[in-house]
Amino acid sequence: MYRSAGVATTFSPRFLAVLSEARRVSQLFTAPLHLIHAAEESADKEQRFHEAIRRLGLDERTPIHFRTGDPADAILAVQKEASIDVLIAGALERETVHRNFTGNVARELLRRASADLFLFVQPDEHGRDIRHVFLAVPDFGPATRSVFQRAVEFSERAGAESLTAVYVETPFSQAKEKALGAEGPAPKEKLQSLLKESSPRRVRFDYHVVRGNTGFTMCEFIQASEADLLVMPSELQPDGKAVLAPVLDWAIQVIPTNLWVIRERGHTAATAETASAAGTAGTP
Repeated sequence: MYRSAGVATTFSPRFLAVLSEARRVSQLFTAPLHLIHAAEESADKEQRFHEAIRRLGLDERTPIHFRTGDPADAILAVQKEASIDVLIAGALERETVHRNFTGNVARELLRRASADLFLFVQPDEHGRDIRHVFLAVPDFGPATRSVFQRAVEFSERAGAESLTAVYVETPFSQAKEKALGAEGPAPKEKLQSLLKESSPRRVRFDYHVVRGNTGFTMCEFIQASEADLLVMPSELQPDGKAVLAPVLDWAIQVIPTNLWVIRERGHTAATAETASAAGTAGTP
């Protein structure tokens, strides 16, 4: 699925935890790992990286890329030069009792990276089990269906117990269907149909339709459900710009759990038809 992976590293208290999560992603996808550090190279830093590599049992030949400048710019430059197709990073700027606010670098990666992203709210050096995976369903188009299949495959590889698809029904989505004269299946039936497109050996499927005034209702539901990983589709437009569906753009501000963003080319996770709904996504 991925040819190479890159992890954005800083010498923070979560340094080893983020690096350990990157190791797990690299191993699950059999993708060679690159370490990216947005700062000047030094002998002391080289030593600290190699100590961490040995401690975590990574390949001693793991590339370490040093790049000065704005952190997001540095990470994206290395990603492009090294042809990295999935980036891994810590997600948080600050954490409160009720909200996990997306960090500045993570926010820029969500907006600008052409690569897929793993953003960890709770990185764990010892690899906490991924038991409950959730899939954000913004619509029922080809992109969402493709991401669903990848979520099923990952859940099987990771040994997850369940995969839950979540769709949020807002006044806008209801008004849109009414205006278009849509009299097709209800969201519940569409979710059931989506889940029937795959037959995993070990993962149990579930689904929920949540209702609220904005897309942020989905964020609150997923956080309350104690998900271990949220899978989210994102459109990669022809000009390389990454776009989240309006009903999912709360992730730019708040991330409810560890997040896997999958970029889809040529589909419409966020089409011009729905762009006018951007104001309905809501923020905390």
